[in-house]
Amino acid sequence: MSRINVLRGLAGGCAIAIWVATGAAAQPIDLTGQTVTIVHNAAPGGATGLGAQIAANAWAKTMAGAPTIVVQSVEGGALSRGILQVMNARPDGRTIGWLAWNGSTRILDPEPLQIPFANFGLIGGVGGATFLVHVSVDAENGPRDADDVVNLDHLRFGGYNPKSAPSMRTAAALDMLGVDYTFISGFSGDNPLEAALQRGEIDAYPATSVFYNQQLRDGPIAAGKSFSLFYFTGPNEAGDALLEDPFLPGEETFDAYFRRVTGSEPSGPEWEMIKYHGRVTDPINWLIVAPPGTPEDHLQMLRTSFAEATQDPEFLAEAERIFGRVPTISHFEQVEAIVEEIANTPPEMRDLMSSYIAKMER
Repeated sequence: MSRINVLRGLAGGCAIAIWVATGAAAQPIDLTGQTVTIVHNAAPGGATGLGAQIAANAWAKTMAGAPTIVVQSVEGGALSRGILQVMNARPDGRTIGWLAWNGSTRILDPEPLQIPFANFGLIGGVGGATFLVHVSVDAENGPRDADDVVNLDHLRFGGYNPKSAPSMRTAAALDMLGVDYTFISGFSGDNPLEAALQRGEIDAYPATSVFYNQQLRDGPIAAGKSFSLFYFTGPNEAGDALLEDPFLPGEETFDAYFRRVTGSEPSGPEWEMIKYHGRVTDPINWLIVAPPGTPEDHLQMLRTSFAEATQDPEFLAEAERIFGRVPTISHFEQVEAIVEEIANTPPEMRDLMSSYIAKMER
């Protein structure tokens, strides 16, 4: 069993007990009467911002000094602007990042532009936002439903940028299905993508399961204006299939769709890349960090209080109400292991991802 799988098996209560014990004598930065800003790097109103807000409400009760916590959207720069704002913030305990991080593909940036996530004060991670490919119905040219997609001559799909794991997985899946496509970049969240779909600027995009449950399922999909195609999750233990998402009943995983429409098993480097992203990206859709240089005793307090906040029954109930599911919470050791695995991504996987970025940028 891999180090990550072992760490995923740690009980949250044990992790809290360890942190409380090691941090009991620490002297964290005094936040009494202070305002802490949680910076997220996507458009307001999407899954990233909603998650940051409900976490802020719970975290304010557990963070030492009981500070006021506000949430700020800093979007732009292919999700980099908010990350850089946190990276360059003073390590004074008053800035925290709630980041859609794309760590698995940012390792492909030119070395001077790479973001050193290992240097941040790693706190935790939040996952469980499965990505589901959402397609518009075109009454004149098709497709009318999911089975029509494999017969298309061309599909325009949108996404955050070529380096985002949902976009890259969608491109790889379309290649495996033999569907020609154009990728349209520069969107900062579910709402801008859906607006572009409704304007006819794109035909499809990978939507978060949060947005699917909140807006799409009972909205345009129920009205017959669009449909869900398939969704991506992490691989099972055997590595030969994707896990089913219990919060997407009736929808198909990509590999189930592939088997149904092609009559064959998924295989090849693109399939390995889809599983790779599911393994290292899906457990941590949002990386929770403090700026580099934040004192270790303060980080211990943040890790403990984050773990406590995200196990609070009110937080879990609110998260399930908003997201339609209880999110996956990763603690410091789990996050550290994933950051380490990404840093050690094999050269052949790096080369394949680089080739997809070049293809999608054309």
